[in-house]
Amino acid sequence: MTEEILQCEICKKYTLEKFCECSGKCLSPKPAKFSPEDKYGYYRLSYKKKSQNL
Repeated sequence: MTEEILQCEICKKYTLEKFCECSGKCLSPKPAKFSPEDKYGYYRLSYKKKSQNL
């Protein structure tokens, strides 16, 4: 069984546990995988452009 390192949302400490000592939820610090054949890329870019214009 392989475990991956996680990072706390609140205190930003790294751990192997699902929840940190500060009772924060721990998530993977890795970015999402990139795919050149992104089905939703158009929608993501249009949302980003709209949010920057506000």
